[in-house]
Amino acid sequence: MMFKSLGTNFRFLLLSSGFSNLADGVAGFAFTWLFSLITRDAQLIALALALGSLPHLIFILFAGVISDKFNRKKILITSRLLQALLIGFVTVTIYYFKNQIPNVVSVGSEPEFQGKFFLIIFFYIISFVFGILEVTRDNTSQSFLPQIVKKESLSDANGKLFGVEITFNSFLGAPLAGFLIGVSLYTPFVGVAALLILSVFYVSKITGNFEPEDSSLDRKTSEMIKEGFSWMSKQVLIKRLAIFTGVANFIGSMSFPVMILFAQEILLLNSVQFGFLTYGAAAGGVLGSLVAKQIHEKIGEGNGISFAVFLFCVGCAIFYFTSSAWIFAFGFFLISFGSVMWNVLAVSIRQEIIPDKLLGRVNSVYRLLALGSVPIGALLGGSIVKYSEYFLTREFALRLPFLIESICMMVLFVLSISLLTQKLIDNTRQEK
Repeated sequence: MMFKSLGTNFRFLLLSSGFSNLADGVAGFAFTWLFSLITRDAQLIALALALGSLPHLIFILFAGVISDKFNRKKILITSRLLQALLIGFVTVTIYYFKNQIPNVVSVGSEPEFQGKFFLIIFFYIISFVFGILEVTRDNTSQSFLPQIVKKESLSDANGKLFGVEITFNSFLGAPLAGFLIGVSLYTPFVGVAALLILSVFYVSKITGNFEPEDSSLDRKTSEMIKEGFSWMSKQVLIKRLAIFTGVANFIGSMSFPVMILFAQEILLLNSVQFGFLTYGAAAGGVLGSLVAKQIHEKIGEGNGISFAVFLFCVGCAIFYFTSSAWIFAFGFFLISFGSVMWNVLAVSIRQEIIPDKLLGRVNSVYRLLALGSVPIGALLGGSIVKYSEYFLTREFALRLPFLIESICMMVLFVLSISLLTQKLIDNTRQEK
């Protein structure tokens, strides 16, 4: 009953999102764990993560044009099918090299095996191509929602989508990946391909006419990108949201390559235990998705956005100080709660204000500013750990990115209070 008011198409989109996010959760965990078996070098791990997010910097504008130029339903289907094909290549490669990849790595050791160079380069390429497809899929998905849900229901719909995303990605995805890795290194990837196929099935059941409003097939890509930039350049609120999100993502991404090493070396967790540790993030994300609407109705969207940044700051500080897996999980809880609450509010505002025919392109410009800094942040985080080890202990080097993140997020929190106000949000709505 809780989804009935949003329509049958939304229920199919929700199911599709659940399966694709479960695939993302399993793949993200399995890829990172697998790469940590290949090398203990934080900088090399950071490069793999950076290549996966690099398309947000170099391809996102083209993804926006694709979203506005073609049928968004068909884009979602095609991108997921191609992702499943890529995962198939990964599965075959891991199976072929299964006797050369160690299942367990002793802390402080550097695994050596024949074909290591080939595997590293292969996974770098796969990570980059998978990232291109993910950027196209995600940008299109956010542009697709307003075509099947009324604008007054966007906040409710986004809350449910983010709740499903966190539940399947973290609650189910990471622990499932941990168990599957225990079976074999390639088993998780077989599951990912199957889940992506299921996601395609439910997208295909969505009905309606999703062709672009105007015939834009003959328009130049550069002209369409310029139109998106032009519209956004006049919107103070959307620009500020994009810049704040970009800075926050840059700061947060510094710990991406560190997290798996921190869990293995300081928290002393195996793959299954680390999978369950992410339940903290899952619980925070689900709660954030459920209460985001109520929070913004009670304290306003502006205050809700600032509160989300504050939670991120506290969570990073907890990471820096603790060596307890339970307390670390609580830090995950706070960060995930804040991140989902921010996303529900920011995405709903964008979908409400941006015209549908420009939604894909403006979303891509927004996401360029918001996510383009992630690969740079990830590389910086890995480099901080690698080079600080020359004059710091390994443990302090792994903790250092969390300390830097916490300080920077506190500065961002103070700035958000005066720059992302409810008055600015209300005035932007009135000017629409």
